[in-house]
Amino acid sequence: MTKNPPEPNRLDEVAMVRGASTGFTVLILGELLAPLAAQLNTTLGLLWVSMVGAAGFVVAGSRIGVASNPWLQGAITALAAFLLTVPLRLLVGIDSGAGWYRLAVSAVFSIIVGAIAGRGAGLARSRSQQT
Repeated sequence: MTKNPPEPNRLDEVAMVRGASTGFTVLILGELLAPLAAQLNTTLGLLWVSMVGAAGFVVAGSRIGVASNPWLQGAITALAAFLLTVPLRLLVGIDSGAGWYRLAVSAVFSIIVGAIAGRGAGLARSRSQQT
């Protein structure tokens, strides 16, 4: 049984929701474990949030489903995973310009990492379909 090729400019909304949810879970659990990582090793504690962020965005961005534009699907999905964390960050309190700057940088980072992860997942999908 062969699958129909993806339609042009089509995003897979189901995969997007699942990817955003999974990425959100990775981000939240990783940030909750940040104090423990800082207690174990100071250097690990400094790098922990960045590593968890990248991992969460890769997990979210690699869920492309049957999207015909995997890089766009990955970017949007990773950004959605990040945006799900924003209300919790606001609850903790962002009252300075530096806090908003960090949110903007994290949003751009999520888009870039998600697009790269989506592109990689798209290449893996096309290679597996060729064999």
